[in-house]
Amino acid sequence: MGDVLDFLKILADDTRLKIIMMLSRRDMCVCEIIDELAMSQPAVSHHLRILRKSGIVNDDKDGRWVFYSLNEKVFNQRLAAINNDLFSQIEENLKNRQSNRDYDACLRMENEMCSCLEVNKSK
Repeated sequence: MGDVLDFLKILADDTRLKIIMMLSRRDMCVCEIIDELAMSQPAVSHHLRILRKSGIVNDDKDGRWVFYSLNEKVFNQRLAAINNDLFSQIEENLKNRQSNRDYDACLRMENEMCSCLEVNKSK
């Protein structure tokens, strides 16, 4: 579940999602990404570093230029993991969902809260 959560965190960032979308269309030089996003080089490099470290993005140095590409295999594996590990588990849970409610836990919490209030009143 940790890998799925890490991938979702990467996708949850607007800038990283934009970079992924751009790289899904074609390989791009960092200069092109900076220009497209209208962001500073350090900010874009920070996001690219996160994407590279996760394996989602590859970099290829060509002379003095560095081109970035989406690692299609890793990206698809991560998407499949979300579908297989997370969504299928939720789907299975919904199919077998229990309709009974656990009032014991509610009553315990209610009693604890009342006890705390009484202690605070007596001070």
